[in-house]
Amino acid sequence: MKTRSLILLASAITLAAGAALVGRALMRPPPPVTIVKEVPVEVPAQKAPVRYVLTAQAPLEAGQFIKSETFKVLTWKEVPGDDVRADDYSAANDAGRRAIERDVYGAAVRQPLENGQNLTRAALVYPGEPGFLAAVITPGKRAVSIPINVVSSNSGLVNAGDRVDVILSLDRIDLDPPMERVPNSVYTALASQTIVRDVRVLAMNNNASSAAPLTDMEAPTDAVARRNQASRGQPSPKTLYYGSITLEVSTEDAERLALARQVGTMQVALLSLHDEDAPKTATRDVTRLKDATAVFDNTAPQIVNVFQGTNQTVQTYRSRP
Repeated sequence: MKTRSLILLASAITLAAGAALVGRALMRPPPPVTIVKEVPVEVPAQKAPVRYVLTAQAPLEAGQFIKSETFKVLTWKEVPGDDVRADDYSAANDAGRRAIERDVYGAAVRQPLENGQNLTRAALVYPGEPGFLAAVITPGKRAVSIPINVVSSNSGLVNAGDRVDVILSLDRIDLDPPMERVPNSVYTALASQTIVRDVRVLAMNNNASSAAPLTDMEAPTDAVARRNQASRGQPSPKTLYYGSITLEVSTEDAERLALARQVGTMQVALLSLHDEDAPKTATRDVTRLKDATAVFDNTAPQIVNVFQGTNQTVQTYRSRP
């Protein structure tokens, strides 16, 4: 009986302990519930890429060249990429801006630009393009072409942008026959005169590239380099024959040149850049052969006896100059 009692007691204790553990587990509060809430993440709107547009910050007149001084009134304005037009000069970075500045250097303004107006490709014209000469002619002036040859044009020395005088050489043999019995009268009829002074050369033949200013900017593009090479008078791949020269003259000088090319040959004389005191109007003085040389001044005077009634006088006539 003693053993059986011990077994019962142990069983009772075990059951009591198990009941206590179960009761404790049942009385324990449940663990807190974790609630996961999805919060939408706001994605910042992507900005349109920024571009730089070349803009005039002061008025630009038609015919004005784009050169170093002009860039003082041109500025790069930052605008959204969506606002850039296809005709605008725009760039995304500094390298692109420098490339555009080199490209527009030497171009002429085709139409006036107001303050704040974008510089467009339609507003510029480059040497060699249609309308370039019309854009660079000074208001009130005219462009007149006269026939020349290699000698009369000082070939290789005169370029577009230079200033020259125009000399008319007149051979009056066709107008006045040689004087009979007067030696060398065919030579004494020769004469020349400066009929137009200090005018700007716009083009040689149809080449007006050197009328544009030379660039002093670094790393020029190929187009600008070729234009500057021609402007500096460096040898071209082939020898050019100049058959005409286009000058910027007044209306009166245009009429004078139109008439002069019908009666003689014309030659241009290059002016110095430092010749600031040169007269601006053509002189009336005529240079004749006797003013240039005395080689042909050997004509004998003509002695004529003149009778007036009973009076007799002797008149001496020399050949006309």
